Amino acid sequence: MEIIMKTSYTYILFTATLLAASGLFSSCEKVSPQGVLLGNTSVDDRVKQSMLFYTYHGDDMDWYLVDSIEEYSFLVGSDSHITFDPGRLSEMMQTGIENDDLFYCHLGDLADTKPEYYYNTKLALYDAKRMWKSKYLRPLIDEYHSEADGVYIDDRVIKEWKNNCRVWDDWNLPFYPVVGNHDITHNGWTLFCDQFKTSFYEFTVKVGGQYDRFIFLDSANGTLGNYQIDKIEDNAFHNDGKEIRNTFVFTHTNIFRPSLNEFASTYCREELYYILNKLSEWNTTIMFYGHVHAWDDRYFGECPNGKMVRHITMPSMNFVDHPNGGDNLLVRVTVKKDGSCEVKPVGLYCKERSKEELESLGYYVTTK
Repeated sequence: MEIIMKTSYTYILFTATLLAASGLFSSCEKVSPQGVLLGNTSVDDRVKQSMLFYTYHGDDMDWYLVDSIEEYSFLVGSDSHITFDPGRLSEMMQTGIENDDLFYCHLGDLADTKPEYYYNTKLALYDAKRMWKSKYLRPLIDEYHSEADGVYIDDRVIKEWKNNCRVWDDWNLPFYPVVGNHDITHNGWTLFCDQFKTSFYEFTVKVGGQYDRFIFLDSANGTLGNYQIDKIEDNAFHNDGKEIRNTFVFTHTNIFRPSLNEFASTYCREELYYILNKLSEWNTTIMFYGHVHAWDDRYFGECPNGKMVRHITMPSMNFVDHPNGGDNLLVRVTVKKDGSCEVKPVGLYCKERSKEELESLGYYVTTK
């Protein structure tokens, strides 16, 4: 009986691999035996390229809260899988701007890696950028031009305005994505990198004399890879003696299985232990994952500060999985004055628009 069961399992795996290779699994071109989509770049290549950008621009990502700001919030979503209608991403951005969230994080599989899909994604983010600038930067620019000099800081946050006022278009929307497995198929890394520059980076948020740390890791191939681990061990992310009160980590591939019918981690055992140990070493408050389109929330791993690491796997926010939306497709994390965190679900409810409506708004829609 034992031999029959193993043989049957082998044939099932072999059949699934053949189906994937033959194109019957329409969501991707190539699938590894572990079920991970294969791209045309390795994680080592992407991290090497990312380090070139991060080395010169990493400090520009840091945030400095004014003394009057005692708490802030950020928004997290995952797996948009944008094709023709980027409405859910637009809704996420609008929700964050209306709530005065400091920034917005996305856990991978942003768009399904065709040029037209990334065109639609870019257009949606451009519209969100205009909304963000209109709310936060336009008043500062008007104030700057009405005064001879001085330092100007937004009432809610952001950065110092020095005497040389920055050009409006040089400000980027505070949208921080990680790369997912769908983002690297069909040469998708080129499209992702052109817009977001890096898949491996960190920034800090300064609150008084303390800092909260935000780390973004590339796990799109189901592994961190040797080079990324080497850079982590070489202290690619410099604390510079900063007093860190919270660390938040973001990546795509999940570690824990949300349910029996969901995929478990594809990291090899040794790498899985490494990740868990590193999260503990960093005194991680929350680690965020996407990938499996399912919600999971648990505590695992004790940190040197005596707290447990919280692991949150996010559901997808796309139309296919949730055509009518849902009450927990996003989460908002509010970091309090004392450093404690409150996590609350946030809903997305817009429905997919018609081809005619999308075309009227300037989105690219192909004809099947």
